[in-house]
Amino acid sequence: MQRRDFVKVGAMAGASALMPSFLSAAPKGKERIKVGLIGCGGRATGAAKNMMNADQNIEFVAFADLFADKIQPSIDAVAKEAKTKFPQDADKIINPSKVQRFSGFNCVDEILSMKEIDVIIEATPPVFRTPHYKKIVAAGKHCFLEKPACIDITQAREMLKLADEAAAKGLCVVCGTQRRYHAGYQEVIKRVQDGAIGELLSAQCYWNGGYYVGQGQHDAMEKKGLFKGLEPDDMEYQIRNWFSFIWTSGDHIVEQHVHNLDVIMWALGDNRMPLDVRGWGGRSTDLPVPTYGDRFSHFAVDFDMGEGLRISSYCQQDPKCANEVGERIVGSKGIMTTALWGGACKLTDLKGNVIYASPDKVPQCLEMEHKFLLDAIREGRKVNTLKTLVNSTLLAIAGRMSAFSGKKFKFEWMMRKSQENLMPEKIAFVKNPIAGVPVPGKYKLV
Repeated sequence: MQRRDFVKVGAMAGASALMPSFLSAAPKGKERIKVGLIGCGGRATGAAKNMMNADQNIEFVAFADLFADKIQPSIDAVAKEAKTKFPQDADKIINPSKVQRFSGFNCVDEILSMKEIDVIIEATPPVFRTPHYKKIVAAGKHCFLEKPACIDITQAREMLKLADEAAAKGLCVVCGTQRRYHAGYQEVIKRVQDGAIGELLSAQCYWNGGYYVGQGQHDAMEKKGLFKGLEPDDMEYQIRNWFSFIWTSGDHIVEQHVHNLDVIMWALGDNRMPLDVRGWGGRSTDLPVPTYGDRFSHFAVDFDMGEGLRISSYCQQDPKCANEVGERIVGSKGIMTTALWGGACKLTDLKGNVIYASPDKVPQCLEMEHKFLLDAIREGRKVNTLKTLVNSTLLAIAGRMSAFSGKKFKFEWMMRKSQENLMPEKIAFVKNPIAGVPVPGKYKLV
C-alpha cells in the first residue's frame, strides 16, 4: 500500500504559501514565541531544554501534567538550565513564579485555553498522543509532537486525518524523529537516494539494549513513595509506569524502535509500505509481571517490501545483553550504515572501502528539530511531518501485532480491516486488570 503527501526534511518548507493562517498560525517574526508543555516527565523536560537551546527567543508560559508532583521538578530543571546557559535571558525564557501550572484529567483543556500560547510540546505517554493532538489542532496551536505518533491502528487512522486537518488550518507540526535533523544522516540518505550504493537489496535496523526501560524508572518512583497504596492493576500505577505496559506505550517496538524503522522508511522514500508482515517475539526478562509491566522484551520482524526487498527489524530490552542501535542498507554497489551514538554515518563499497563518512561533530539533532519548527513558525512556513511519523509507526504496530499473535498477514489487511484498539474505555484512577503477557498462537489478531 502507498500513501500520498510524504515529504522529506529538505523539501518541507515548499508547498505552504497558499495555506490560510489560523489563530496562532500567523508568522511570529522576531516576537518571543510562547510555549506550553504537556507532559512533564523526563522526555518532555528534555524536549523543553532542547527547544530553549535551539532558540532563546521563546518563553515557557505553562506546564501541564496529569500528576501535580511532576510539574515543579520540570520547571526547576528547565529554569536551572536557562540560568546556567543563558543567564542574561533566563528570566525571559522561563520565570518560575509566572509559569501557569495545570494538573489532573482536565489539564490539557486548561492549558490549551490559554490564547497566548503559540506552540505546544506534547510529550506524554504515547497512548495519549492522539487524543491530545486532536485537542491541540482544535485549539489552533503549532506543535512539537514526540514519537511515536500513536499506539494502534485505530489511533493511526485518526492521526492521518488530523495531519490533513492541521495542514488545512496552516498549523505546523514537527515530530520527534530526531535522526531526520542529523546532518550526517541527511547527507548519507541523500546519497543513497541518489544511487550511491546502487539498487537497494535489503535493509536491517536495530535497537537492542542491555536494559529494560521501565526498571530504573519504576524503582526510582517506588523509592520516592509514589506507589504508596497502589497496585499494578491500578490505572494510576500503570500510567506512572507507562514505559512497561502495552496499552500505555504500544510496547518498545512502537515507543522506541520506531526511530530505526523511520530511518529505513526515510531512505526508501517514505511512501513504500510493506506487502506482508511476519513477527516473532516474547518476554525473556525475569522481571516480575505485572510489577514491571506486561510487554515483550524482544521482537524480530520480517517486512516484505516487494520486488525482492525485505526489511529485517530487531529490538531487545534485556538487562546485561549486548547493545546495538543503528541501521544498515545493502545495495548492489555498496552498504549504508548509520548510528546516532558511537558510530559514524557512512557509505562503503562492497569490499568495505569507505565512500563517505560524516564528520565527527555535527549540530545537535535534538535541538535542530526544534529549530526547524521555530524557524518555520517565525517565517510563516507551514511544515507538517506527522504523516511520515505515522507511516513509520504503522510498521512498528504491524510488527507488534504479528509477533503477539504469531500470525503472518497482509499490511493492506491491517490498514483496511483491523480493529485493534488498545485504549481502555475509561481513563480514570480505577482498577484496570492486566491480562498478562501476550502468548503467540493464542493472542487474537483483530
